[in-house]
Amino acid sequence: MQRSMSILWLSVIFLLVIPKAFAAEILTNDAVATMARAGVAEDILLEKIRTSPGQYDLSAQGIVQLKQSGVGDAVIKAMMEASAASSAPLAPAAQAGPEAMQAAIALYRQGRVVEAEAAFDRLLAERPGDDDLKVWKALAILEQARVKRDAEETGYKPLVVKAYAILQPLGRRIPDNADWNFAMAKAFWMNDRPTWADRAAKMALRLRADFAEPHILLGDLAYDSDAQDLAMAVGRPQRQTAMMWPGVNARKEYEKALAIPGLAATLQAEVLYKLGKLAADLEKKPAAAREYWTRAVAADAGCRYGAMAQRKLQAAPGK
Repeated sequence: MQRSMSILWLSVIFLLVIPKAFAAEILTNDAVATMARAGVAEDILLEKIRTSPGQYDLSAQGIVQLKQSGVGDAVIKAMMEASAASSAPLAPAAQAGPEAMQAAIALYRQGRVVEAEAAFDRLLAERPGDDDLKVWKALAILEQARVKRDAEETGYKPLVVKAYAILQPLGRRIPDNADWNFAMAKAFWMNDRPTWADRAAKMALRLRADFAEPHILLGDLAYDSDAQDLAMAVGRPQRQTAMMWPGVNARKEYEKALAIPGLAATLQAEVLYKLGKLAADLEKKPAAAREYWTRAVAADAGCRYGAMAQRKLQAAPGK
């Protein structure tokens, strides 16, 4: 009798818990690409797409990235069909989720990072298990730390620790997520771990080739390295090398980001601002710096880096 009751309870648990666990899985481009790279057979991928809910990026760039990851045409077609089947008009309450997330991301892009964090918090109150939202919240916190550090304010490290506390547990669930790897790279950089930051940024690029932010971060790392070398005592080998090719590695990474098709205006402004800073501080070319800052303002005058470029242009020469 006792054994029968145990079996009955196991059956109840299986029926109640297991379906929910499977229902919670949502396929994304990154998940499909990861399975393809791992050598999962095409028929298994097709069945997985058919039986699992998905949120796919099927823009031209998204499809190119899938092809670069080794995803076959039949699998991409199945993703498109599954996406079309689930694209019936939603009720206003259901539409609010993605719209609210895009609005929060827009705040982050504009440099309104405190507001962005609050917006992500509101979304997480409704969807506490959403790992993508957690990554975006961590990025908003890291950008707050970045603003403080750029302004030479103290107290930015606790923000870095706060972001890392959000990101670190996600590594067990989404280690092949490009956004998570980029966020970790940014956290390492802000915590003065350039080697780890470099590795994580390069992993993000392996997972998503046309990803501007890791290129920008790699440019920042190279800029910091050159600035430190140039500050060394006269005669040190590192200083001599940096003086021969000042900013060359940083420029390569910034220009890679700028060359990505369809780059958002806010990111264009950030890259152009940083190219101007590189020209002014490392290359000692003030005229070139002003040209970059003018282009940054033209790209997006309202974002954080557009405003910073505008202040550079308004400052006295050499400031």
